[in-house]
Amino acid sequence: MRSFSLPGLCAGLLVAVMLAGCGGPDPSAECNAVSLTVTYKGKPVEGAQVAFNSTANGGRPAQGTTDAAGKAVLGTFSTDDGAMPGKYKVTVSKAGDGGDGTSDPSLVTGALAATGGSGDMTKAYSSQVKTDGSVKEAETSLPKKYATTQTSTLEFTVGAPPNDFTVELKDD
Repeated sequence: MRSFSLPGLCAGLLVAVMLAGCGGPDPSAECNAVSLTVTYKGKPVEGAQVAFNSTANGGRPAQGTTDAAGKAVLGTFSTDDGAMPGKYKVTVSKAGDGGDGTSDPSLVTGALAATGGSGDMTKAYSSQVKTDGSVKEAETSLPKKYATTQTSTLEFTVGAPPNDFTVELKDD
């Protein structure tokens, strides 16, 4: 039977702990703080999903959600670490208010009108399926052109801070 000395075991454990803590450099260190304020019809937009989509090969996207003041703080590797320097095509989207898309929060409470107040999730889901088997497109409360990189006209370049952008969304 093999025995281990306490000092040798402690030294081995210390080396293992030190090596485990040696990851690569923090990828967030390459990011710069980025915020974006979104308004529509002169009012701040709360709950919009904002995405900065890098136009460079190998670039990383950054994203955030607007608060009650319409401001989103973006994150790439974590919630609010910002975005890597470079050019971005920007999208802004938000689930509709009172629409009957599957992202409607009333599905959770069972108050969706499509269920007749029954709270039947199968009936609620079925109401979202078209006769050809495809799912209905969720309604949006913002102009649709901002929802995809193919149609959005929003572009920003992230550089040294500050990177505080403002967008007034306009109808098509």
